Amino acid sequence: MRFALIGPSAPFRGGIAEYHDRLAEALATAGHRVRRLSFRRMYPRLLFPGRTQYVDPPADGGGPGGPAALPPPEAILDSVGPASWLVVARRAAEAEVAVVEWWHPFFAPAFGAIAALLHRRGVPTIFVCHNLDPHEPMPGGGWLAARALGRAAAFVAQSGRDAARLRRTHPGRPVAVVLPPAPPPPPPCPHGGERDGCAAALGIPAAPRRLLFFGYVREYKGLPTLIEALGRLDVDVQLVVAGEIYHHDAGHYRASAARLGVGDRVVIMDRFVAPAEVGCCFHASDLVVLPYWEASQSAVVPLAMASGRAVVATRVGGLPDLVHDGVTGLLVAPRDSAALADAIARALAARDAMGRAARDAAAGLDWRAAARTLAELAATAICGPAGPC
Repeated sequence: MRFALIGPSAPFRGGIAEYHDRLAEALATAGHRVRRLSFRRMYPRLLFPGRTQYVDPPADGGGPGGPAALPPPEAILDSVGPASWLVVARRAAEAEVAVVEWWHPFFAPAFGAIAALLHRRGVPTIFVCHNLDPHEPMPGGGWLAARALGRAAAFVAQSGRDAARLRRTHPGRPVAVVLPPAPPPPPPCPHGGERDGCAAALGIPAAPRRLLFFGYVREYKGLPTLIEALGRLDVDVQLVVAGEIYHHDAGHYRASAARLGVGDRVVIMDRFVAPAEVGCCFHASDLVVLPYWEASQSAVVPLAMASGRAVVATRVGGLPDLVHDGVTGLLVAPRDSAALADAIARALAARDAMGRAARDAAAGLDWRAAARTLAELAATAICGPAGPC
């Protein structure tokens, strides 16, 4: 099939851009023709909370998973430029099906307009739904999202909960569940996954046991609960926070840790973690913790699993779809620091067995399977439920 993928590609940074490029590579590897239509401008600078939206592009010209036989992304989409929406729709209309990365209603006018224009040309649009609701609400966001998602011919959900919701709100439209795939195990690491070498390279002090909180630090991810839980754990347990801080600043969290008497056990790496360092972060740690207050899904879990690390997470959103409670990690209620501390202590004691189970489970979170599911969904969107046409 001929696919047009609409969403951020490298050099835009972040999990959705990485997902977009890995999906493109998987589809191309499966023999499909893929055209990536990326952003010229994603967020206007005034609306972007971080330091920069960009990373250096891969030297091989492919996505984060390595080189692939597909053309480079076309940086043409301006989120606030309607003229660019027409250009994207015109180019995407050369494909049999378009795939849109959906994560925030800010992009609803652009994506909704593009999907409507494609519908007029007989090209169905599949929305890959990373977040059905934004983590930080915006005025009119629900209405905008409903309008844009209403233009979709089919959906990819990343959790059973989101799939059920999409089937309720958009009855009759095909919905496929694709859990966030894992990278090839283990994630690349220049130190061969050696724990102390990875920690030293990242500037992390030595510690007998180490927890990892990974990714952008935003309010909904519940870091305050984890810092409070750290105070209930043995003094040889260290916490590493690896990711650029979007909510408050490093000083805020250091002060909070100091008030709770754990300031010397919290290491904050307030910066975007470069791709070459990602593997080091996981290999330097014994356990990965996601104390989220709410969530749709998280690509951190398959990263941890591919690294052979158990995950302690909260029982919110789609996290229980990935974390097999008592097998690859443990699940607790959100905002409960005592329960979180207890789960961390138990997971640390069983980290070797749970880590092996996590690595085995990660093998089933495969990009090839994701590409097959998307291709099957695309065939249904093009031909209808009767089958191939």
